[in-house]
Amino acid sequence: MKYIIDPHTHTIACNHAFSTLEENVQSAKQKGIELLCYTEHGPRMPYAPPDWYYEGLSLIPSDKFSVALIIGIEANILDENGSLDSFELPEHWFNFVIASMHKHTYQPYRPCEDTEALLAVLDNRNVDMLGHIDAPFFHIDYEPVIKKAAENNTLIEFNNASVHGVRKGGIGNMRQMATFCKKHDCMVALSSDAHICHNVGNFDDVLKILQEERFPQELIINTDIDRFLAFLRENGKKV
Repeated sequence: MKYIIDPHTHTIACNHAFSTLEENVQSAKQKGIELLCYTEHGPRMPYAPPDWYYEGLSLIPSDKFSVALIIGIEANILDENGSLDSFELPEHWFNFVIASMHKHTYQPYRPCEDTEALLAVLDNRNVDMLGHIDAPFFHIDYEPVIKKAAENNTLIEFNNASVHGVRKGGIGNMRQMATFCKKHDCMVALSSDAHICHNVGNFDDVLKILQEERFPQELIINTDIDRFLAFLRENGKKV
């Protein structure tokens, strides 16, 4: 099976990545990726780009690269109410919105707030995907979150960088996520979360986990660009 969409990548604009957008695109092309989502961190992430950077993203000619390009954002979940820092920016600037918890921007007082925060985020119809909820730093009751994600047309991310990067320790959580995604027919997306161009399009680690869990191919969105674009349009994105 060919996985031709990478929905989560970063560039030097976020200050903790190492490649340019052009380098990511070229790496994507070499690896057979046909659609790349550029999803820089939201403004509350330390050393995130200034506001006018996000506004300028509309100047990127998405049809001029060697692969199709979707301009998005990885918004930071800020509190148990599901507030996102992307609220500070116009929604129409982005055609793919990931909502993620990061230790730098989300610091709950009670463990149960993690689940409450994700359930609240899922009420925001502008959110297309929950990012790396496998992270071992947080305490998430996966079934209600995934059930609601399935009901609200929100993808669950299986993040390859979680296996070997800064979030190591969440493989058991991924297995739980796979179980409940199967149970509730929740669509998932494989992602590289690449912070250097060499990792763009790399899903090998999470694919191995999903294969071991006998995860159904029809619930993985990365194989069909038309299906991915139809999903975004259903969420109100103009793609």
